[in-house]
Amino acid sequence: MSYNAETALGLMRTRLNRLPGDTSLDSYFQARLDAAAQELTGNGIELTDTVEDTMLVVDVAVWQYSNRDSAAGMPPWLRLRRRERWLREAGANDS
Repeated sequence: MSYNAETALGLMRTRLNRLPGDTSLDSYFQARLDAAAQELTGNGIELTDTVEDTMLVVDVAVWQYSNRDSAAGMPPWLRLRRRERWLREAGANDS
């Protein structure tokens, strides 16, 4: 599992409208990011240290954080991104 954890944490803070100096939830956010990355890896996506993969981890983690008390499923745009990323990797492995 490889993604840019430091960049991801900063992006997550920004997406959640946290002030840059507010680090009070950083350990929780990092755990959310790591869990999202493990979920993606468990679904067959080998994460790389790219902007695309870092943003995918951030988007999944932010969605999970924002909907942690909701029974609503993953939004279609995020499901599609995850699926497209998986398909690209599956296609590359078939070659």
